[in-house]
Amino acid sequence: MKVKKMFSKTLAILMAICTLAQMSGMSFAVGDEPNVEIVVSGVADEQKAQLITDTINGEIIISPFGIACIFGHTTAKGRAIETTHRYYSTAPKCRQITYDVVYCTRSSCNYITYTQISNVRVSCCA
Repeated sequence: MKVKKMFSKTLAILMAICTLAQMSGMSFAVGDEPNVEIVVSGVADEQKAQLITDTINGEIIISPFGIACIFGHTTAKGRAIETTHRYYSTAPKCRQITYDVVYCTRSSCNYITYTQISNVRVSCCA
């Protein structure tokens, strides 16, 4: 009986850690432009988050299939927010574009699709 309780407590703790890791956003500066920032949330793997950032920024051309995905992808969803600081000359000066992202979770596959869901002006800079 003690083993079952210990197992369930351990499982609950691991699930909480995984949930927190997925909810925290990873922020990436884009290229040489210090005024562009992309924050990726809902993606636990830092390499996938960087790949999503590079794809949204147009820096890489992705290969849509890995060898493990011949019969289909194992997809997950995330969100990316691209903030361009001082984009407009009048206040609010910054532009924030939000994307819904679908990506393959397999490490050998670079399948990513994203859809813009909003484009708003925000005041985050003076």
